[in-house]
Amino acid sequence: MSKKISRRQFLKYAAAGISATALTCGGLGMLAFRRPVDFSNLKLAANRNPMIPLVLVTYATRAGSTMEIAQAIALELEKRSFAVNYCPIQQVTNLEDYSYVVIGSAIRIAAPLPEVTQFIEDHHASLRGIPLAFFAVYLQNSGEDEASQQARLAYLDLIRKLLPIQHEAFFTGVFDPTKLSFAEGLIARMKRAPTGDFRNWEAISEWGQSIFTNKN
Repeated sequence: MSKKISRRQFLKYAAAGISATALTCGGLGMLAFRRPVDFSNLKLAANRNPMIPLVLVTYATRAGSTMEIAQAIALELEKRSFAVNYCPIQQVTNLEDYSYVVIGSAIRIAAPLPEVTQFIEDHHASLRGIPLAFFAVYLQNSGEDEASQQARLAYLDLIRKLLPIQHEAFFTGVFDPTKLSFAEGLIARMKRAPTGDFRNWEAISEWGQSIFTNKN
């Protein structure tokens, strides 16, 4: 009998299967990741049909959990026949060819990481003309009470002031003290952040399936 793998294992295998085939992301090299099975029809953005919408999935992370969520969203978009470029936000230098943009950021001190804010300020004019989806990865304010929900929404207040966001999502992340700096780990412990992986892969996949559904 075959052994059923979990969603977490699936993503681990997907990440391990990252291809060495180079794509371009703003003029810099990036990697195209493969599916663990039947990746022969993977649409490489570098060789894409120009009629297929090209999506940038970019992210800023501190300990890696936001990167893995971005991978999962990119996989869902690829399954929907988008062409996808996926890379860290520091590697993006232009947005000229993109029809859609997905940005993900870890939340620190109740706000997206500084490199995300800087990226949006640097590319503000281009981003205003592209449908934008934004996801935040957080640990605090994870409850369903009104106070927690309002606190989560406030994480993206600065981004909303700069740009309209067509789709936004908030995903609980991972707290692993061994992957944080001493200062970050100390702050998290002071706030009594629970240790563990709290990502809801079903919710992440569903969001990846729902964004940009009005594409031509």
